[in-house]
Amino acid sequence: MLNDAEHVKVRVLPDGRVSRREAAKIFGRSAKTLAEWKMKGWGPRPIIVGGRIFHDLTECLEMARGEKPIAPLAA
Repeated sequence: MLNDAEHVKVRVLPDGRVSRREAAKIFGRSAKTLAEWKMKGWGPRPIIVGGRIFHDLTECLEMARGEKPIAPLAA
């Protein structure tokens, strides 16, 4: 994960969404990794619009900074 998550340039939609590819830049991972996280129930919650997957920028930044866990905590 990136320590300087705010310093990565990503394209953000007016409502605060980012594409999976842009979210992957925040985490320093590939879009495929985020797809795998989604299958496991990890990572930022997906926002599906018109069949495309987006993520909330704020949630991505919180996870990249370690303020919110990427993987669910064990019960």
